[in-house]
Amino acid sequence: MRYIRLSAVLLLLACGDGGTTPTSPPTPPTPVATSITLSATSLSFSSVGSTTQLSATVKDQNDATMSGASVTWSSSSASVATVSSSGLVTAVANGTATITATSGSASGTAAVTVAVPTSLELSDTLLTFSALGDTTQLSATVKDQNGATMSGASVTWSSSSASVATVSSSGLVTAVANGTATITATSGSASGTAAVTVAVPASLELSDTLLTFSALGDTTQLSATVKNAAGSTISGATVSWTTSDESVATVSSAGLVTSVNQRHGNHHGDIRVSEWNCCGNRGGAREPGAIRYTAYVLGTR
Repeated sequence: MRYIRLSAVLLLLACGDGGTTPTSPPTPPTPVATSITLSATSLSFSSVGSTTQLSATVKDQNDATMSGASVTWSSSSASVATVSSSGLVTAVANGTATITATSGSASGTAAVTVAVPTSLELSDTLLTFSALGDTTQLSATVKDQNGATMSGASVTWSSSSASVATVSSSGLVTAVANGTATITATSGSASGTAAVTVAVPASLELSDTLLTFSALGDTTQLSATVKNAAGSTISGATVSWTTSDESVATVSSAGLVTSVNQRHGNHHGDIRVSEWNCCGNRGGAREPGAIRYTAYVLGTR
């Protein structure tokens, strides 16, 4: 009987209560950097010393961002562009370089181009205006140290005296008032200038205002002296000449008057043969500041 009871106890101990022993959850894999995305993959510099801050986003095998992941930075050509331990890129000299950010076995790159302008040429360096509101479009050609044109180079424009002449962001110069000004175009450390003179004519004097010819084909040279509001002569002012009756007398673009035919009828009178308009508005409505003067010629008998 003792053997039977002992056997039963041993059997119960061996079988237990029929439950299962709990197991620990599996340990998640350690995050591993598998990709790096940079804030910019292409950088361009137009001046030495300019900087751009790059940042790197590191992601693991589950595409989750690894905040605080260690990132190292390097430049393929420190003579062109350097990069700090925090990703600050600095332009050093003309050329190209590649900036690389690395975290573990993952990396990302950014292409760097440093193109510093060394010269700037303007389409015109001397502008003269004879009417307020007139405009001239300037253009700038920017070149690097090798003399190669830098297409798309950024150019800024400025005027030394906006009360005399203004310039737009695209290089359009507008005459505002009499005087002089300097227009400057700048790209990086390179610049170019254009001298502007605004001289609006206020008066005009002809060398003669009454011409008499005694023979057909005779000529007389007229000249015009143009002056501004201060009474100063405007050298090089544009003067245009016309005749009111080419059958009696003609006038050349230089003011040479030629007798062509006699005046018909029993009498002869004054024939207007030339007129000048400072704004180039021949025979039309007068523009602000326009001046018109005439010379007269007596027809031949």
